[in-house]
Amino acid sequence: MNIRSRQLGERLLQRMAEKGWGVREMSRKLEVSAQWVSSVTRGHVRPDPVRLARFLTELGVRGAEFRELMALGDEMRKPGLLEKPLQLRTLIWHEERAAAIAQFHGCAVPGLLQTADYARSLISEIGNATEPDHIDELVFARMSRQVILDKQPPVEFEFFLHEFVLRLPIGRGAPEVMRGQLGHLARLAGRNHVSIRVVPASCGGHPAMAGHFQLIESKNFAPVIYIDSEISALFLEETADVVAYRRVLAGLDRIALDPAESKRFIADL
Repeated sequence: MNIRSRQLGERLLQRMAEKGWGVREMSRKLEVSAQWVSSVTRGHVRPDPVRLARFLTELGVRGAEFRELMALGDEMRKPGLLEKPLQLRTLIWHEERAAAIAQFHGCAVPGLLQTADYARSLISEIGNATEPDHIDELVFARMSRQVILDKQPPVEFEFFLHEFVLRLPIGRGAPEVMRGQLGHLARLAGRNHVSIRVVPASCGGHPAMAGHFQLIESKNFAPVIYIDSEISALFLEETADVVAYRRVLAGLDRIALDPAESKRFIADL
């Protein structure tokens, strides 16, 4: 089971839920076994193109979505996934099932740790949106992801933030935005399952200079590396890729301030 198979299965389940159909109802409509439908929607079986096309047609999937899901089925055995345009649903699916998340960011506070004011200022300043309603939608989506911070059993979080992240004055001259964000980070750092580590600028070059990334681990699937850009998202899952990013995290662990030092550093700012 890889990212493509999980995504295809999840999309099929979403469409089935919209119709109010369960596995047994779907199996009757397709005249196949319930076990086969269950295996496809759980990402355990690669459906042949004819059966998948019939599955999608029965669900009323048409046009671009039909072509997208057929391509997912065709490429199901390929590891990794490039999503273009950028979408959050695949990331959210993995975060909701995570047991541990490790992340590095060198430019901005990660979305899972942002306050609404910081998120709104950041989105406005980097030009992701200009219409107030669109900005509100993006902020709401970002805040909604943060429910996993309170998930039970708790997800183990480790965030590495470069000092530059904490000093960059987001908020266009409104110091209360950064003051509120730094206070929020200090409070989150007090949680037992959240570790926030500062990578001081005095370290100079560091192992994560290639850019930000997120390692998502779960009991349900193999580790996944998530990297996003302005217009696309990349999910990596091959063993060599995961090993490379674990090496980066180990390097950051050696040079970053420990959690207690990091909390004091944030409080001083």
